[in-house]
Amino acid sequence: MLGWRLIRRHGVSFAAGVVVCLAAYLALGAAMEPVSRSAYCGGACHEMNVSYQSWEISRHGHNPSGNRTDCIDCHLPPREQFIRHAVAKGYSGAKDLYQHKFGPDYDREAMRKRVLAEMANTTCLHCHDNLLARARSAALEPHRSSIAKPDAEEFRCVKCHEDAGHI
Repeated sequence: MLGWRLIRRHGVSFAAGVVVCLAAYLALGAAMEPVSRSAYCGGACHEMNVSYQSWEISRHGHNPSGNRTDCIDCHLPPREQFIRHAVAKGYSGAKDLYQHKFGPDYDREAMRKRVLAEMANTTCLHCHDNLLARARSAALEPHRSSIAKPDAEEFRCVKCHEDAGHI
């Protein structure tokens, strides 16, 4: 009896809340789509132009299989983690805009070092989850170590693959 009264009293409000949340989710996804493309990073941000061009000719931007990895695939949390991804994208965009307008001149090499220092193995392993199946014999042991101890500094993917995303 109490349940029906609660549903009659708050059911419409709850349903309206669900509809508003769903609409906000869809609107945020649609608004993020155009600024999530790699071409936007390279075209809209002149600081990123050289990085974009080097990505274009790298194996992540152009390869025989036709698979492309966008900037956000390596530089933001996975899209499947929507809230975490959206918050990181908003923070990163606001920070970059602030740096562009009020920060010092863009130092590409300093930024490259900072990004490499922060690049976690989990970022690479999100796409490269079959490392052991494809690794050649010489790379098998380092890849095993990288998977077994992903947080160990000496087994970080970018130690050996520093130029993987950009040439």
